[in-house]
Amino acid sequence: MVTIIETRNVWKTYGIDTPRRVDAVRDASIKIERSKVTAIGGPSGSGKTTLLSIIGLLIRPTQGQVVIESIEVSRVSELYRTRLRRNKIGFIFQSQYLIPQLTSIENVALPLLCTNTSRSKAEEQARKILLEMGMEDRADFRVAELSGGEQQRVSIARALVRSPEILIADEPSSSIDKTLTHELLETIRSMVSEKGLTVIVASHDPIVLDWADIVMTMSDGEIISE
Repeated sequence: MVTIIETRNVWKTYGIDTPRRVDAVRDASIKIERSKVTAIGGPSGSGKTTLLSIIGLLIRPTQGQVVIESIEVSRVSELYRTRLRRNKIGFIFQSQYLIPQLTSIENVALPLLCTNTSRSKAEEQARKILLEMGMEDRADFRVAELSGGEQQRVSIARALVRSPEILIADEPSSSIDKTLTHELLETIRSMVSEKGLTVIVASHDPIVLDWADIVMTMSDGEIISE
């Protein structure tokens, strides 16, 4: 087992010293294996999304440590965290946040354009990843013209266009049917096999939990089983 991410006694508390205090994550210590799919299950409000946000460097823990590839990142500068997040982590959100008026290739190229990559280079890389996703014949279609499954593939392509080592997915099957869920999971699994991608997914969907290599369960902010 090769650990790529570790959390050590991580807490995330909101409303400290107020009557509305909420411990969204409580004393979470987990290890994420490289090139494996780890699912975090549990009901809504159990802390899954908050823990993913901490692991993905979107928010800082109130207490505890987050270690990515032997680097303790919970207390480093925001600039360093931003660079690390940009270089190593891709995200798939519950809402796809695609721009319907833009084409598939324009949506996928956006993360590269935000890093001062030239438009031609960004679109070249975007077309390449869309080809890998089996979307080459839809690259120049506007997102509004695509099916739900095709939009999901564009969303994954956008998450992977910068070749991240880690993919974080928050309830990726929440807005699609079982057929599209299976297609989505097959696509992600192929990226794990071909690229050595490490995947961390939060879900309460039994299909997703059965598909994962490792399953952890959260309840009331705590990891209660693995």
